[in-house]
Amino acid sequence: MRTAAKAGILAGVGAAAIALGRRLQAASDSRDDHWLAVTVNCSPDQLTPAESLPEPLARLRDRVELRVRPAAGDKGTELLARPDDESVSRSDLRVALRQAKSLIETGLVIHPDAPGSAHPGPAGRLLGAVVGRAQKEGRL
Repeated sequence: MRTAAKAGILAGVGAAAIALGRRLQAASDSRDDHWLAVTVNCSPDQLTPAESLPEPLARLRDRVELRVRPAAGDKGTELLARPDDESVSRSDLRVALRQAKSLIETGLVIHPDAPGSAHPGPAGRLLGAVVGRAQKEGRL
C-alpha cells in the first residue's frame, strides 16, 4: 500500500509539473515584445562593435534586436535582445544569450549537470523528464 501511495503522489506531482510547464510556455509565448537580458562580467567596450559578438548571437544578429549597455552599479554589461522576426523563437534566443554569456566569461559553453545526477528510480526518471523539458528555457 505504501508503494502505491508513493507512486500516486509522484504521478500527481509529475502531472502538475507538466501542466505548469505548459501554462508557463503559453504565457511566455504571449510576451514576445519583452526583452531578454543577461548580465555579463566584462566592459561594454568589449561588446560594442557588432562584429565582437560571440557566435551564438552573431548567428542571430540579422533576426534579433540587440542592445548593449552598462549594468547597474558598474557590475559588468547588460546584453539585451528580442526577436525581430518570427523565425527566431524566444527559447532559441534565450539559449543563444546564455551561451554567449558563457563564452564571454569563460571562453567555452558550460553545460549544467552532464551527466545527470538523478537516481534511476521512478522519482529520478520523473525529475529527468522535467529537467529535459526545461533545458531550452533554463528553468523548471
